[in-house]
Amino acid sequence: MNKQREVPHAVSGAFVFLLLGMFAVFSTVLVLLGARAYRSISARSAVNDTSRMASYYLRSMLRAEDAQDAVSLRTEEGLEVIALHHTYDGEEYITRVYVYDGMLRELFTEADMEFEPENGEEVCPAQSMTAAAENGLLTVRVETDAGWNEVCLALRGAAIEGGTP
Repeated sequence: MNKQREVPHAVSGAFVFLLLGMFAVFSTVLVLLGARAYRSISARSAVNDTSRMASYYLRSMLRAEDAQDAVSLRTEEGLEVIALHHTYDGEEYITRVYVYDGMLRELFTEADMEFEPENGEEVCPAQSMTAAAENGLLTVRVETDAGWNEVCLALRGAAIEGGTP
């Protein structure tokens, strides 16, 4: 007669639990590594987005005001300011773009109002800004967390007043 040997069930049960335990440990490790990679990519993406935002914002603002004598470079309250001049219903207004308190800011006011830099709307984080105009070419450099970004524009209709503030 054939007698089959029975394998003890305790060993096979322990083997199944060992496999399940290893699966759980490796799954947890994989999730933790994925979370770390996601945080790293997210942080780098945020820095790059801020960098691009400053450039895109400046380009769009300057292109929108591409008219004769609409752009001037100034120093006000010790800050370098790009002043964009507008006339609406016979009233003169100024949009000032500048860096103050770690932020690129925009302040839209009537032309005769006093400049108060803390009242500007925050656009994006920035440490500093320099602007210069030479031969009709406006060059603006903004320092963000990602480094320096340079925007060079030859404004079609604008004579840039002020040169280097």
